[in-house]
Amino acid sequence: MTTTYGTVVTTPTPTTIAMTRTFDAPAALVWKAFTTPSLVRQWLLGPDGWEMPICEIDLVVGGAWRYGWAQPDGSQAFEIHGSYVELEPHSRIVHTETFEDNPPATVTTTFTEEDGRTTMVSTMELGSQEGRDAVLATGMADGAGRSYERLSELLPTF
Repeated sequence: MTTTYGTVVTTPTPTTIAMTRTFDAPAALVWKAFTTPSLVRQWLLGPDGWEMPICEIDLVVGGAWRYGWAQPDGSQAFEIHGSYVELEPHSRIVHTETFEDNPPATVTTTFTEEDGRTTMVSTMELGSQEGRDAVLATGMADGAGRSYERLSELLPTF
């Protein structure tokens, strides 16, 4: 278990990565921040200095999503994409996620509200320990942790 920017990152099985973060906001607002392109572009940036020129969300079961990041000068650009498998407004999102030529992962994100605070748990199933370890080696945990920290700072403005 590690904690990065207030997000707890664990590897509950040899093929999964789980990230847990509690936000001081109701589940409906956190859901909105995860599913509205204009809001996602403000917080899902990874380490400081990145931009998100691509943010496409077709929020229906079977709908596609695509995110793309780049440095301000256009260098080091990369994309991930997938489709929605399950959507339970304000409580659960299940989607596939593909990065470059890697096999798709399945990501389940839950939002549990208690006393106006929402705990988000995002669990990525990668299919193999090698896949899990490769994702962790990219620095994904730090980038996600910084993104969730940014979201925590921005939620009061949404």
